[in-house]
Amino acid sequence: MTNKLRKISLFFNTEDLLLKEISSFCTLKRYTKDEIIFYEGEKEKYFYAIVYGNILMYDVDLKGNIIPKSQFGCSDIFGLIAQLQNKPFCLNAKSENESEIIKINYEKFKNYISSPPFSDRIIKMLSHNIIEETQFHKLQKYDATSRVVYTLLNFPHKFVRKKKYMLAKELNMSPETLSRILSRLKQKEIICYCEKAIKVLDKKKLKDYLFYKL
Repeated sequence: MTNKLRKISLFFNTEDLLLKEISSFCTLKRYTKDEIIFYEGEKEKYFYAIVYGNILMYDVDLKGNIIPKSQFGCSDIFGLIAQLQNKPFCLNAKSENESEIIKINYEKFKNYISSPPFSDRIIKMLSHNIIEETQFHKLQKYDATSRVVYTLLNFPHKFVRKKKYMLAKELNMSPETLSRILSRLKQKEIICYCEKAIKVLDKKKLKDYLFYKL
């Protein structure tokens, strides 16, 4: 278990003895494609860490349609905020493909939260989420192309292993619109598709493109 914990961002470069202590209250579980991890409104004693696979957090509308909210991948953690707030989960979570997840007992882990390195890492994670949400909210006043270009420049991680419909949802546009914008940037040799990610080839051209649009 300690070797698997080392792969999780929250536990990078953590001392062996400390990892061994934490591993004593962790359990490993494998999920199949589309298997539910938890439902909105459930209250558990665990938060989760992804060894491999992709997890979708989603809401459901009145007609039963899935509304994607966020996606997590290898080395990410999820479900921690609900535990910190002592509240039920506010979204549903399911495995998008075969995945391996570590379930971490929060009641036991919270004894470590106020001490480094976890206190610093959790504060940085929460601060990053707040800043990112604020910046994304400000983006809505710009047109679709400007939103995509700004995100490529400032949040390139969002274009790694994330499905287009998820990106489109975050950027408040249709998947078709996002595809057209990315195709246009690719034709201008500003970006390229590299395995499962989108890579910026010419940051200066991209910045100029944003300045022109704004």
